[in-house]
Parts: sequence; structure tokens; C-alpha cells
Amino acid sequence: MTACGGSSATPPTTTSMPTTSTVTVPSTSVPPTTAYLPPPCQTKLLQISAVGSGAAAGNVGKTILFTNLNKIACSLSGYPGVAALDLQGNQVAQAMRQLSGMVGGLHNNATTVPVVTLAPGQVASAEVEGTDNPVGTATSCTYYPLFLVTPPGETQSVTVSVSLAGSNISGFPGCSPISVNPVVPGSTGRLD
Repeated sequence: MTACGGSSATPPTTTSMPTTSTVTVPSTSVPPTTAYLPPPCQTKLLQISAVGSGAAAGNVGKTILFTNLNKIACSLSGYPGVAALDLQGNQVAQAMRQLSGMVGGLHNNATTVPVVTLAPGQVASAEVEGTDNPVGTATSCTYYPLFLVTPPGETQSVTVSVSLAGSNISGFPGCSPISVNPVVPGSTGRLD
């Protein structure tokens, strides 16, 4: 037996707690200041047409319009798919994606593809570009009478007829590979 205050008392036991560290994980939630983004526009709720044409230094452009036919807003961002078709509807060329071109696209050193919000009835556009100057020893060019257009983020396509204003040639020139610029607000196919 040990007397009170004696030195033979058993030392108290200590329990050690495991050490923990705190890791801060970046938030993936949308900040409260971010504006609401409407759902992507669906092909079936868009009117898609090819209008106008522009030219600059042998380059020719055709503007693809996307009109929101829905009763609610929707959004488009990125490049539409554009394939050139022959009269039988066969795909003969695929447009390359290009941020800017001679006629349309993003300009003034812009590098970010915009997100375009379309209210009911509003229009967005993208420019398809090609050349009408024969290359090398060629004396003529291929002309595409139709485009197969797929809105950004969609899988459903629409066939549109294309022709050059003021020309007796029906179709879009393909003397060199064709390209398409990203969708921009408005009907010009160009964002300055």
C-alpha cells in the first residue's frame, strides 16, 4: 500500500490523439456574382439559314444565322459543324475551325470564344470562309451548293442552300479548304 503523498504512485496514463491536418479544397460552386446561363440552344428550336456574302482579297464569306424560335432564352458557344455537300447531298469537304478570318470571326486580338445568349427571336451568327481564286495551275474551282450545319454542342444537323450574291455560279467556292469561325452575337459573323 502506498500512503497519501508517497512517491510510489503510478504515473498517470496519457492518451495521444492522432494528428490531423486541414486541407483546403477549392470551391467548384458557381460564385453568386455569376449570371444565369440559359440552356444550350437545340437544333429543333433554331432557324438556321445561310445569308449574305462578303469578300476580301480573294476570300469569300457566307454568314450562317441561328435564330432562336423558342419561347425561352438559350445559349450558343463554340464552333458550328459545317460540311460542304454536293448536289446529291454527299459530304465533300469539312470546314476547319478558325478563330478569325479575313471576313468574319473574332478580331481586335480576341482569344476567348464568347457565350452568346439568345432571347426569343434573337440572332447569332458564324462565318464560313473560302476562296474563289484558283490555286496553282487550276483554272476553275469546286463550288458547293449546300452546307450541312450543326449548332455548337448539338448532334442534329440542318441542310442549307448557299449561293453567292451577284454571281451566276450557284454555290460556295472551294478553291482552297473552307473554314468556319465561332458563333458571335448578331447577324454579321464578326465580333470586333
